Amino acid sequence: MNYYFGFSWKGLLVFLLPMIVNIFYFLIPTSDISGNKANNHLILEVLEKGSQAIFIFLLIFVIRKQASKLLSHYTIGMAILLISYYVLWIFYFTGSENLPILLGMAILPVVYFVLAEIWLHNYLAIIPTSLFGIFHLIITYMDYQINH
Repeated sequence: MNYYFGFSWKGLLVFLLPMIVNIFYFLIPTSDISGNKANNHLILEVLEKGSQAIFIFLLIFVIRKQASKLLSHYTIGMAILLISYYVLWIFYFTGSENLPILLGMAILPVVYFVLAEIWLHNYLAIIPTSLFGIFHLIITYMDYQINH
């Protein structure tokens, strides 16, 4: 299928753009939905982090020989999702910590990454990204239920 190991600066950029808000998450004190309660979903977190590590590796280090246009309907969709994700973080940082916002914060980056993987023709990464999304969504919902 014309995949090879290398380094994808596009894949790295795609990964880093949603991570920008994490800088603010660690710098700006907010209420934390995960709280200090016992972890009741260790297995889910292991599956979530494992699938996340796999999709990040595939996104950055597995490349298709097929070229990707910088401006396409995929990148436009990615931009819309990314801006929407940032807006949800603004709501979160301003104290709006409700379930629809938190679920949106869990879903939007996953859809963004899947669009990016399609754009980059990196179809191998879609499966672990989708699994990550499922686990991330379940954990987000469980944490919200525990803390509210």
